[in-house]
Amino acid sequence: MAYGKGGRDRGRHGRREEGPRRRESEMDRRMRFIKKARERTTEALRSRDIMLVQLSKSVEELEKIANVMGEKLEELYGLYFPELRLQDKRSFASVVVVFDKDSPDAKALADVVGEPKAAEIAEKAKGSMGGELQPKDVEKIREMAREIKSIYSLIDTYEDYTEELSKEVCPNLQYLAGGKLAGKLVAAAGSLKKLSLMPASTVQVLGAEKALFKHLKSKGRIAPPKHGLIFQHPEVSQSPKAQRGKIARALAAKLSIAAKADAQTKRFIGPLLKESFEKRLEKIRGSKGKKE
Repeated sequence: MAYGKGGRDRGRHGRREEGPRRRESEMDRRMRFIKKARERTTEALRSRDIMLVQLSKSVEELEKIANVMGEKLEELYGLYFPELRLQDKRSFASVVVVFDKDSPDAKALADVVGEPKAAEIAEKAKGSMGGELQPKDVEKIREMAREIKSIYSLIDTYEDYTEELSKEVCPNLQYLAGGKLAGKLVAAAGSLKKLSLMPASTVQVLGAEKALFKHLKSKGRIAPPKHGLIFQHPEVSQSPKAQRGKIARALAAKLSIAAKADAQTKRFIGPLLKESFEKRLEKIRGSKGKKE
């Protein structure tokens, strides 16, 4: 009996010793996992393409802010001079800053919109239906216009840096698509590595996810999108509608190769890709918009 009891005691002692060892082992694995996760996170944050992603997204958000504020400025300035109509919100803000309805400065106005448009605005001001606001009211409106101008100035600065950074991070994409579009494609994918792993068909509709989901949900009743962000490339957006699908597909194929070269081989093959794309472009345009 004593032996059996001792055996049980040793068994109990063994289990008691095993518990702390197991907990210690689990703690070690957890700490190793946390350390590895921290290292990977640090490595990802140090990646230059993440900076390009954030910069591109910042430009996009600033453009949205500038558009919303521009609309509010047009509504507010309409109380003072409702006849002022300009398509470009940046020009509208610049006019608001320099224009005085009672004593217009023709030269300052011409510097913003050109002499013919300046003369047209000055003529409309003579018979304006706008209210006679107090000087402090007009100044407050101009303050908003100055802020909008400063936002556009910041956008210009960020776009210039996006161009510079994209040459460093993804020179092939930048050469083929331009810095702004290259940054947007990397941002939409999440990183340059993720973009390089995407097939050309995905690159073609990147940024058109809503339209693609509508097509899938409609079970074929709604046509699939032919292009996403790459519509912003001038060769796509400025081409006849009948040819845009083919051009977008050709461009996406070259962009996909460019992304792979930038992320993996690090070889600069931009001129070769551009030359190949331009040859394909000539063939598509030579087809005179035949049905795809």
